[in-house]
Amino acid sequence: MLKHKTILTPRTLYELVKDLKREGKRIGITHGAFDLFHYAHLDLLKKSASICDFLIVGVDSDKSIAAYKTYKRPIINQRFRLRIVNELDCVDAVFVKDITLNREAHVKLYKDLMVDIVTIGTRFEEKFRQIIKQETDEVGAKLIDIDTEQDISTTSIIDSIIEKYNESTFQYVPREQ
Repeated sequence: MLKHKTILTPRTLYELVKDLKREGKRIGITHGAFDLFHYAHLDLLKKSASICDFLIVGVDSDKSIAAYKTYKRPIINQRFRLRIVNELDCVDAVFVKDITLNREAHVKLYKDLMVDIVTIGTRFEEKFRQIIKQETDEVGAKLIDIDTEQDISTTSIIDSIIEKYNESTFQYVPREQ
């Protein structure tokens, strides 16, 4: 499959997918913040790519992440998160997912992109897994849980950094000249 090095707009992506579906290709999608990209993200994307012909990755917008996580996130802005994900050989197309987090918006996205498979990591919260399951069922797609080798999250990484480098334990040691 020809990888698209350009970050695609949803409209361009829709047109591309129409052509791929005419060729009988299985379209897969996964989406998320990918903020502080780590090994579990890479593993999810590689495994997702292995079960479809064309993997689309929606990278959540900065505005969206701030709304569903915290005002302190994202750590890395969407421009760079998009570029990181787009450079991966396992990813065929990337777009900014700047939609509200509701059932109707996701159902429309999955319908417009004619997805056959939606993948999520197994450590995804059960309440959200059930919502995504309903969305995928509504469009006739299959939800597949991907078990990643590393059980880690960006939040756990941030918590670890804070714990290891909080003011009470941090000591500055000047380098010798």
